[in-house]
Amino acid sequence: MKNCIRYALAFAFGLILATSAWAQWSSDPAKNLALADKVGSDQVQPKVKPLPDGGWWVSWFAPPVGYSVYLQRLLPNGVEQFRHDGLKVAALTNSSTEDYGLDVDTKGNALLAFLDTREGSNQQVTAAKMSPSGKALWGTLGVQLTKGPATHSAPKIAGTSDGDVVVAWTVTGSNNLNEVVLQKLDATGHPLWGKGIVFHEASYNYGLADLHAADNGSVIVSWIREQGFGSNRYIYANKLSSTGTLLWGKHVKVFDGGSLQFGSFPGFSTDGGGGAVFSWYSSSPALQCFAQHIRADGSEAFPHNGSVASTDTTNVRVDPAASYRQATDEVFLFWTEEDSTQSLNGIYAQKFGPKGGRQWGQTGLVIVPLGADSEILPSNVQVGSGALGFWIDMNGFGNASIQAVRLQHDGKIQCAQFPVSTAMSNKGRPAADIVTATSLAAIAFEDDRIGNNGIYIQNVNDDCSLGQK
Repeated sequence: MKNCIRYALAFAFGLILATSAWAQWSSDPAKNLALADKVGSDQVQPKVKPLPDGGWWVSWFAPPVGYSVYLQRLLPNGVEQFRHDGLKVAALTNSSTEDYGLDVDTKGNALLAFLDTREGSNQQVTAAKMSPSGKALWGTLGVQLTKGPATHSAPKIAGTSDGDVVVAWTVTGSNNLNEVVLQKLDATGHPLWGKGIVFHEASYNYGLADLHAADNGSVIVSWIREQGFGSNRYIYANKLSSTGTLLWGKHVKVFDGGSLQFGSFPGFSTDGGGGAVFSWYSSSPALQCFAQHIRADGSEAFPHNGSVASTDTTNVRVDPAASYRQATDEVFLFWTEEDSTQSLNGIYAQKFGPKGGRQWGQTGLVIVPLGADSEILPSNVQVGSGALGFWIDMNGFGNASIQAVRLQHDGKIQCAQFPVSTAMSNKGRPAADIVTATSLAAIAFEDDRIGNNGIYIQNVNDDCSLGQK
């Protein structure tokens, strides 16, 4: 009997080792690393953040009851550190999802901000801090930042350089206009900014767009300003010190010429020196992509309202994504180019110099020529002296792949177009990032190869290979 038990334990241990051995980066684009792949249960909306040691935090929403919050930590080789299908951070009853926040603090803990149904029928904003071992450092319920009947939406979170945390969200105020609220928490989750710092304006709606940590304990926040359906939609931003002082004066008007597409809340990235790089596309007066670099003091490096991606007036363009190279003060931009009827589209790219001048020709580089396939949701990360770009190529419903290309600083091809994910399926909501120290990139995405959405991730090495080098 003892021998049987010993053999059973050894067999079980062997299975654990075998499972761990398989749960790592795949070198086959048809077999990406699955993080959450329960059949019959949609798993959606992944976010990914790199860790200084080369590992990764990945979060998403999944049932079984409602859309709960899940989290996974990966080692640099892609091995999952929590149970497969993720660690449940919060068991929620949300029947649908909104945007939420994922970031990393100075100690490598995961930071999450999301809409929470555990405190009553009205959704409140909750922040959670999770240790690398999966411990809920702010308790099982996290820190509830709101209360009452007001409507809250789309919270974001940022781990500041002083070890604290800032959370931002949109709330409907007493005058039925939306406001943006920010609150700072210390390492234990205690609020530091009283009842919060509120951005609002008479007769205007403010809607949170993005939030990131900057220098000296500060954060940069951006939001959309509009007066209701059909009105022009602008991008505003400001920088708050560690004590909540506005460092950019009344507000920086990143874009106030024309209008953003309705429903668009463009993100931004920080420049590593206290400033931020923005990209967006307008719907009026035309579908056009822009980039802007706001420096640490709030000044515009590019012309007001940004530099256009292309001067071509025959085609239109949407969905830009920017990355920034601090060493040369350059911005790299990828976007979807479309013909005037939006029936043909491709992938284009541009590089901007320190003052916003177009470096890759006035109409940009053609990465994928206009064609019948849908080339959508591009992103890019800065690697080496150039950029690694990703996008979804959709030949038809149920037939989409994720493709990539690596460009040198002069726009020449370093790695010609190559596949990242080729499983026959629909794909969506890609989220890409890179570990700067190792130049290891990763892209997480939704994928319905199992008949419903699962969460998958794929690494890309600096030589454009997949899997372990």
